[in-house]
Amino acid sequence: MATLTHPDSLKSDGAPPPFFPEPPTGGGGDDSDRNRPERGNSRSAAFIGIVVMMCASVMTFSALLSAMVVRRGLNGTDWHHLTLPSILWWNTGILILSSVAIDVARRLLRRGRRQEFNYWWTAGTLMGTWFLIGQIVAWKQLAEHGFTLIGNQHSAFFYVLTWAHAAHVVGALVGVFYVEYRALRFRLGPAGRTWVDVSALFWHFLDVLWLFLMAIFVFWA
Repeated sequence: MATLTHPDSLKSDGAPPPFFPEPPTGGGGDDSDRNRPERGNSRSAAFIGIVVMMCASVMTFSALLSAMVVRRGLNGTDWHHLTLPSILWWNTGILILSSVAIDVARRLLRRGRRQEFNYWWTAGTLMGTWFLIGQIVAWKQLAEHGFTLIGNQHSAFFYVLTWAHAAHVVGALVGVFYVEYRALRFRLGPAGRTWVDVSALFWHFLDVLWLFLMAIFVFWA
């Protein structure tokens, strides 16, 4: 009569056992939940949400700029030309570079180059933080030269618009730092990769918005 043999007894001939993928140890390029299917409706909902947020931001800044245009058109003695601090040009360059770094990281992730993604995303995150610090320095320099929120409508609108932009940057940095935390632990997964694309899209939006604001204050206001 034939007898049943346990599969483990077949290893006596020295043949290797069937291959099972090992979880990453922290230095590889894969994520621990790489085999989880991403829900298409969740990804679509994330992009719809960020588009709605960007539309709301555009409406907010449009209202502020409309008020500025109306106020600028009135003849008054409380509108004095504002000399922009030179650090704003450095801030603009840093923000552009951060946007470039984040987009390079996003493209590297799509190619599966996880280690390089971490380097570039970290660089973009740090430069985004430096931009925010540079904005604080610019506000302090303006205050030291007598340009405050009260007494000069030009500087008042500058403060309001740049504060509103900085508030959006803070919100974007929360998402960027969340991706940074997951990426350094190699635990992005499909949901984390949606965060990467959504965060990068909103960061590029803030970059374009800042360039538009700078153009307004340099060439018109």
